Amino acid sequence: MTDAVRTVFEGQARHAWSIDQLHEVVCGALGAADYSSVFRAVTVMEREGAIRRIDLGDGKAYYEVGEDHHEHVRCDSCGRVAEVPGCVLDDATSGVQKSTGYVVTSHQLVFGGLCPRCAKRRSR
Repeated sequence: MTDAVRTVFEGQARHAWSIDQLHEVVCGALGAADYSSVFRAVTVMEREGAIRRIDLGDGKAYYEVGEDHHEHVRCDSCGRVAEVPGCVLDDATSGVQKSTGYVVTSHQLVFGGLCPRCAKRRSR
């Protein structure tokens, strides 16, 4: 099952996947798949560092390929997610470390707004 889930991450253009979305695609590819098997495969891949869990602010866990750190922007209307290139919080991270004494090891930031398609529809 891990191979089937890994193939989804490697072969699809989608940026972030929920367990439900992964299950649906794996079922389509294999004809059937147990939800808990997909969940276990995701857990293994996350432990390996092949994928990472992200929170996009809608109460669901999403997973993406464990590439360089970056932020996300999520459409408040349709839920589409896009990657923000690079890390916009590099300067803020050092400021947080200086002001608190903490060693910052991670952060997550999700911008909210309207994707180009929804913004265009709203302006009509």
